[in-house]
Amino acid sequence: MIRRLLYFFWILPLYMGFITLQQVTVHIGTVQTYEQGVSIAADVTDFDIKQIAAQSNGYVVIEFPLPDGTQAERKLSLSIQMAQRVIDTQVIPIRYLEESWQPIVMIPTYELQRSTSFLNAIIALIGFIITFTAAIFATKYVRTSTRNDTNIQIERV
Repeated sequence: MIRRLLYFFWILPLYMGFITLQQVTVHIGTVQTYEQGVSIAADVTDFDIKQIAAQSNGYVVIEFPLPDGTQAERKLSLSIQMAQRVIDTQVIPIRYLEESWQPIVMIPTYELQRSTSFLNAIIALIGFIITFTAAIFATKYVRTSTRNDTNIQIERV
Protein backbone atom coordinates (compact mmCIF):
# COMPACT_ATOMS: atom_id res chain seq x y z
CA MET A 1 0.00 0.00 0.00
CA ILE A 2 2.76 2.42 0.91
CA ARG A 3 4.53 1.65 -2.34
CA ARG A 4 1.55 3.04 -4.21
CA LEU A 5 2.46 6.44 -2.84
CA LEU A 6 5.34 6.40 -5.31
CA TYR A 7 2.75 7.31 -7.95
CA PHE A 8 2.84 10.79 -6.43
CA PHE A 9 6.38 11.04 -7.77
CA TRP A 10 4.75 12.07 -11.06
CA ILE A 11 4.13 15.50 -9.51
CA LEU A 12 7.83 16.34 -9.95
CA PRO A 13 8.03 15.86 -13.74
CA LEU A 14 4.72 17.68 -14.13
CA TYR A 15 6.11 20.62 -12.17
CA MET A 16 9.40 20.61 -14.09
CA GLY A 17 7.45 20.48 -17.36
CA PHE A 18 5.43 23.49 -16.23
CA ILE A 19 8.60 25.42 -15.31
CA THR A 20 10.12 24.53 -18.69
CA LEU A 21 7.07 25.80 -20.57
CA GLN A 22 6.98 28.96 -18.46
CA GLN A 23 10.63 29.77 -19.15
CA VAL A 24 10.23 29.06 -22.89
CA THR A 25 7.24 31.42 -22.88
CA VAL A 26 9.28 34.12 -21.12
CA HIS A 27 12.11 33.68 -23.63
CA ILE A 28 9.82 33.86 -26.66
CA GLY A 29 7.97 36.86 -25.19
CA THR A 30 11.23 38.69 -24.50
CA VAL A 31 12.52 38.18 -28.04
CA GLN A 32 9.14 39.09 -29.55
CA THR A 33 8.88 42.31 -27.53
CA TYR A 34 12.44 43.32 -28.37
CA GLU A 35 11.99 42.71 -32.10
CA GLN A 36 8.41 43.99 -32.58
CA GLY A 37 7.91 46.38 -29.66
CA VAL A 38 7.74 50.15 -29.64
CA SER A 39 10.82 51.98 -28.34
CA ILE A 40 10.00 54.21 -25.38
CA ALA A 41 12.09 56.19 -22.91
CA ALA A 42 10.95 55.28 -19.39
CA ASP A 43 11.60 57.48 -16.37
CA VAL A 44 12.86 55.74 -13.23
CA THR A 45 10.67 56.72 -10.26
CA ASP A 46 12.03 54.25 -7.70
CA PHE A 47 14.96 51.86 -7.51
CA ASP A 48 16.01 49.51 -4.73
CA ILE A 49 18.45 46.65 -4.25
CA LYS A 50 17.86 44.20 -1.42
CA GLN A 51 20.64 42.10 0.04
CA ILE A 52 19.38 39.25 2.18
CA ALA A 53 22.15 36.88 3.26
CA ALA A 54 23.45 35.23 0.07
CA GLN A 55 20.60 36.49 -2.13
CA SER A 56 20.61 39.88 -3.79
CA ASN A 57 17.86 41.23 -5.97
CA GLY A 58 16.02 44.44 -6.53
CA TYR A 59 13.32 46.26 -8.38
CA VAL A 60 12.85 49.34 -10.49
CA VAL A 61 9.65 51.34 -10.89
CA ILE A 62 9.37 52.97 -14.30
CA GLU A 63 6.87 55.42 -15.70
CA PHE A 64 6.39 55.75 -19.44
CA PRO A 65 3.85 56.91 -22.03
CA LEU A 66 1.88 54.18 -23.76
CA PRO A 67 1.37 54.32 -27.54
CA ASP A 68 -2.23 55.51 -26.98
CA GLY A 69 -0.97 58.54 -25.03
CA THR A 70 -1.74 57.48 -21.46
CA GLN A 71 0.90 57.13 -18.76
CA ALA A 72 1.76 53.76 -17.29
CA GLU A 73 3.77 52.80 -14.22
CA ARG A 74 5.24 49.33 -13.72
CA LYS A 75 7.37 47.71 -11.06
CA LEU A 76 9.91 45.31 -12.55
CA SER A 77 11.92 42.76 -10.57
CA LEU A 78 15.63 42.72 -11.26
CA SER A 79 18.40 40.27 -10.58
CA ILE A 80 21.56 41.85 -9.21
CA GLN A 81 23.24 41.54 -12.63
CA MET A 82 20.38 43.45 -14.29
CA ALA A 83 20.31 46.04 -11.53
CA GLN A 84 24.00 46.79 -12.05
CA ARG A 85 23.30 47.77 -15.66
CA VAL A 86 20.63 50.33 -14.77
CA ILE A 87 21.71 51.44 -11.28
CA ASP A 88 22.73 55.02 -12.18
CA THR A 89 20.18 55.58 -14.92
CA GLN A 90 17.29 58.04 -14.63
CA VAL A 91 15.87 57.21 -18.07
CA ILE A 92 15.83 53.61 -19.30
CA PRO A 93 15.17 52.81 -22.96
CA ILE A 94 12.56 50.06 -23.17
CA ARG A 95 10.62 48.15 -25.78
CA TYR A 96 6.90 47.77 -25.16
CA LEU A 97 4.51 45.30 -26.78
CA GLU A 98 1.22 44.98 -24.92
CA GLU A 99 0.09 41.65 -26.41
CA SER A 100 3.37 39.86 -25.64
CA TRP A 101 3.96 37.47 -22.73
CA GLN A 102 6.74 39.85 -21.67
CA PRO A 103 5.29 43.27 -22.50
CA ILE A 104 8.31 45.28 -21.26
CA VAL A 105 11.96 44.66 -22.10
CA MET A 106 14.65 47.01 -20.86
CA ILE A 107 17.12 47.44 -23.70
CA PRO A 108 20.26 47.60 -21.47
CA THR A 109 19.38 44.25 -19.88
CA TYR A 110 17.93 42.50 -22.97
CA GLU A 111 20.86 40.16 -23.69
CA LEU A 112 21.10 39.11 -20.05
CA GLN A 113 17.34 38.57 -19.77
CA ARG A 114 17.22 36.59 -23.02
CA SER A 115 20.18 34.35 -22.13
CA THR A 116 18.97 33.82 -18.55
CA SER A 117 15.50 32.69 -19.63
CA PHE A 118 17.05 30.40 -22.26
CA LEU A 119 19.43 28.79 -19.75
CA ASN A 120 16.63 28.45 -17.18
CA ALA A 121 14.53 26.64 -19.80
CA ILE A 122 17.38 24.25 -20.61
CA ILE A 123 18.04 23.50 -16.93
CA ALA A 124 14.32 22.94 -16.31
CA LEU A 125 14.18 20.65 -19.35
CA ILE A 126 17.09 18.59 -18.00
CA GLY A 127 15.29 18.40 -14.65
CA PHE A 128 12.13 17.31 -16.46
CA ILE A 129 13.96 14.53 -18.32
CA ILE A 130 15.63 13.27 -15.12
CA THR A 131 12.45 13.33 -13.02
CA PHE A 132 10.39 11.82 -15.86
CA THR A 133 12.85 8.94 -16.12
CA ALA A 134 12.83 8.45 -12.35
CA ALA A 135 9.02 8.48 -12.34
CA ILE A 136 8.95 5.75 -14.99
CA PHE A 137 11.26 3.57 -12.88
CA ALA A 138 9.20 4.28 -9.75
CA THR A 139 6.03 3.26 -11.60
CA LYS A 140 7.67 0.05 -12.83
CA TYR A 141 8.82 -0.71 -9.31
CA VAL A 142 5.32 -0.23 -7.91
CA ARG A 143 3.77 -2.43 -10.60
CA THR A 144 6.24 -5.29 -10.18
CA SER A 145 6.10 -5.16 -6.40
CA THR A 146 2.29 -5.23 -6.35
CA ARG A 147 2.30 -8.29 -8.64
CA ASN A 148 4.67 -10.07 -6.27
CA ASP A 149 2.59 -9.12 -3.23
CA THR A 150 -0.51 -10.88 -4.55
CA ASN A 151 0.98 -14.33 -3.87
CA ILE A 152 0.55 -14.13 -0.13
CA GLN A 153 0.45 -17.48 1.69
CA ILE A 154 -0.99 -17.67 5.15
CA GLU A 155 0.03 -20.52 7.47
CA ARG A 156 -1.81 -21.51 10.56
CA VAL A 157 0.27 -22.57 13.45
